[in-house]
Amino acid sequence: MALTLVLGPANSAKAGEVLGAYAAAARRGALLVVPTAVDARHYTRELADDGAVLGSVVTFSGLAAEIGRRAGYAGRRISELQRRRILERVVAGSRLDVLRSAAGAAGFAAAAGELIAELQRSLIAPERFSAGLRAWSAQDVRRAPYAREVGRIYSDYMRELDRLGRVDRDLYVWQALDALRAAPGRWGRDAVLFYGFDDLTALERDAVETLSRHAGEGGTQVTVSLTYEPGREALAARAETVAELRPLADRVLELPPADEHYAPASRVALHRLERCLFAVGTDDDGDVVVTGAAGGGRIDPGDAVVLLEAGGERAEAELVAQQVLELLRSGMPADEIVIVYRSRARAAPLVSGVFAQYGIPLAAGYAPPLGHTPLGRGLIGAARCALLGEHRASAADLLAYLRTPGLLTTPEIADALDADVRRGALRTAAQARELLGWELAELDELAASPNPARQLCRLARQLFAAPYRSLAPALSEAQEVDARALRALVTTVDELAELALTPSGEELIDLLAGVAVTPARVAGGASGAVLLAEPLEVRARRFRVVFICGLQEGEFPLPSRPEPFLSDERRRELAAASGLRLRPREDSLAAERYLFYAAVSRATERVVLAYRSSDEEGNLALPSPFIADVAELMTPDWPARRRRRLLADVVWDAASAPTARERERSHAAAGAAVAGEEPGTEHRLGPGALAKVRHSQILSAGALEAFANCPVKWLIERELQPDPLSPQPEPITRGNLMHDVLESLLRELGGPVTEASLPTARAILDRLLSDLTQADATRVPLALGSPEVVRAGALRAIEADLRRYLQHESEADGGWVPDGLELRFGFDDESNPTHPTHPTHPTHPTHPTRPLPATPTYPIPGSVSLPPLALGDGPDRVLVRGMIDRVDVDGRGHAVVRDYKSGARRQGWAAANWATDRQLQVALYMLVVRELVGLEPVAGFYQPLRGDDLRARGVFVKGIDAGAGVVGTDAREPEEMDALLTDAADRAVALAAALRAGVLTPCPQNCSRDGCAYPAICRSQ
Repeated sequence: MALTLVLGPANSAKAGEVLGAYAAAARRGALLVVPTAVDARHYTRELADDGAVLGSVVTFSGLAAEIGRRAGYAGRRISELQRRRILERVVAGSRLDVLRSAAGAAGFAAAAGELIAELQRSLIAPERFSAGLRAWSAQDVRRAPYAREVGRIYSDYMRELDRLGRVDRDLYVWQALDALRAAPGRWGRDAVLFYGFDDLTALERDAVETLSRHAGEGGTQVTVSLTYEPGREALAARAETVAELRPLADRVLELPPADEHYAPASRVALHRLERCLFAVGTDDDGDVVVTGAAGGGRIDPGDAVVLLEAGGERAEAELVAQQVLELLRSGMPADEIVIVYRSRARAAPLVSGVFAQYGIPLAAGYAPPLGHTPLGRGLIGAARCALLGEHRASAADLLAYLRTPGLLTTPEIADALDADVRRGALRTAAQARELLGWELAELDELAASPNPARQLCRLARQLFAAPYRSLAPALSEAQEVDARALRALVTTVDELAELALTPSGEELIDLLAGVAVTPARVAGGASGAVLLAEPLEVRARRFRVVFICGLQEGEFPLPSRPEPFLSDERRRELAAASGLRLRPREDSLAAERYLFYAAVSRATERVVLAYRSSDEEGNLALPSPFIADVAELMTPDWPARRRRRLLADVVWDAASAPTARERERSHAAAGAAVAGEEPGTEHRLGPGALAKVRHSQILSAGALEAFANCPVKWLIERELQPDPLSPQPEPITRGNLMHDVLESLLRELGGPVTEASLPTARAILDRLLSDLTQADATRVPLALGSPEVVRAGALRAIEADLRRYLQHESEADGGWVPDGLELRFGFDDESNPTHPTHPTHPTHPTHPTRPLPATPTYPIPGSVSLPPLALGDGPDRVLVRGMIDRVDVDGRGHAVVRDYKSGARRQGWAAANWATDRQLQVALYMLVVRELVGLEPVAGFYQPLRGDDLRARGVFVKGIDAGAGVVGTDAREPEEMDALLTDAADRAVALAAALRAGVLTPCPQNCSRDGCAYPAICRSQ
């Protein structure tokens, strides 16, 4: 018997050689070994007509199991989960000094596990590894502690497996091969053929040698096919494996390249790409040439090689999905298409979502985490509430538990609690549970259980069964997700309990986050679906179309990454000192080139390369250098013919929209107004809606301004008034606090803030702020949900702003005395005959006489307010109400109106901009002072309370000393002042008329700094 080594490039009839030999020997018990389980299922179906026996197409793990069965080896393998827990326990129990701090890192045990797996696959036993490390450390005594501890981790792990009477996956193969060498006759004469492999580990090569040299009577017929061709840059990473297998081979068959596998229209381009990839260089004159055996100039690939450019990961997935839909609609079977990413786990969630949205069947092979299922989210929330303690668990954890399907007969209870939690900025589960006011005995039982993992499984069964009480339903696909989540949890707990590895407390919570839920359809397990795969998962199959996505710098190719324990430098030193040779890890370019070559060469009809020119934030993203390598083979205009979907392409072009829904969105976007332009159609509320408008007869100045800025926003915020799902915005809270403190300070001060009264004002401010500091969050809702240090910082910021303002006011003293603070008007009950809006009241606009008070009198807060301000006549009459922050007087019948502003200073506060910026408040307040108080307003200001420039902006009469803190350009002649106030009154009347008519014209350019604040509602009108 012998070893046959079949070599050749990707498309060189290796499949015919190996699969033909297998078909001839299949009925005699031959085994075909392929790289992945997906490949095994595929070739089992494909070769069924050629006599393949069920179970005779296996992966290397399946071959190892067959070797163990025939050799009589009965090692009990541990699962990957058990191995991870054993490693964690070994690391925690090992005597580490140099590595102690590193061992506390989350990834330390996993990195140790990767090193141990590499050592096992390299056939290096713990004793040999420790001896090699001792020889290495003998060259420098400073290495000794580190060498001892690294060797100890491997030894302790193997001792722990021995204590448990178990083996891991690689150790099982190692010992099964040892058992076969001890009893070689047990294998028999069944041939073994390896197909689709591009590399073999030392352990896999040992299996090849054992079968071909020792098994059966003098050895078994073994055939190994490898993708390799001497001198090819794309295949350089596989040269070492071929060099190690050649001495074992009795026959080496080197096959030439072939192009009959390609579609006729694509043959030239795809064959050229396979033959010349990474073979481009320069001649002595600096001209680009193709080196090696291949030659020829650039080619026009047509549709055989396509380039896609996207703005962001989602745009890339959408662009790929659109291309896939075109192929499917042209009649191409879905299982003839593969989407290749360098990391399938990273890409699968997004790609799966986009493909589902576009109605494309996708075999993603993605096992979502337990927390991504409805049942899993609830279980993790329950575990966190019970095992972390309610003061460490968050309110979101309790809500996740309460939203578990079937737990609440009235799910709206959780929604109401969620709203209250958000409005109150509650942070902990304890606070949320207190607000709920329920006894949750199941959480208390879980917290008190001596075996929380088992108790959590019992809770999981109860929660899963809850929606189906007294039913025997056939679960839908969506409901099966929770069934698989329950199975994953129970299996996990059973596996760990089997070896007494069950965690408790916080370790259980960390474990739950890593539990993967097996998908309903395993990748490649069913025909009729597009396959999502990694490069190595497609090396044994051909597809008509191959999409290679995520071709980004730093993503594909992946950058080199040193092994954490043994860098390449240490590996070279170790080999020199002890002869113990481990493969270098840091120069990964050759391996990455092979992966790209393997993916590109799998297409028979079309290769599609996709990259991103930006991320979702618009930041520049660089394409993979592999795209430039492909471009060197194509005509110069090939990159310019790329298909694009950039970040600005919010919707598809109607002609290329992939689905009916996307086409509707395209038409909607085409008919939408451009930002900053007035829509062509005016919208109005119907009679039924108008009858429910609450604020139409008496309006506030703020409501009129809101309506002027955007009627739709006014409708939502002033009329519909949806319950907020968050605390009051911080700027509003801060502004209200500053208003209240300043009002209280001025009332207590009893006069203006001058240089003489400034010390007293500061003392009052200190006392008022001290009271705020000692008050709880229910009285002072500042920085709700934030740590106390943040709340203290916010109060200090308010203190600094108010101190700065008091200093500014003392310096700008113009002899004005604050005499009206929080002056209310138009707030009495309108149904009361004594209210000024009632027709029988003497101050009602229809009353024959409307006397003004002889002397100003200001209502005390909480007392009856002044009458409303009446503007206009007849049906256009509008009543205005509001509250004036402050009115200053000078004893001569003059008044200055001030409206405090705690936000950033705005240019619109200047009188010159009142009309264009739709400002009304100060002007209407000045009319209130004139019409209802009987004083002559000589100035009206918006007064900033924070910022670098605290000068008031607005308007004042020329010649009037309004104080030093004003801007000269705000001065106006008395006639100009009257014109400003008249214009404001006219604008208020016109706005009120439009409001009462139900005019709703969207104004996204005025709605907010970011444009339309409620785009969904505006678009639905």
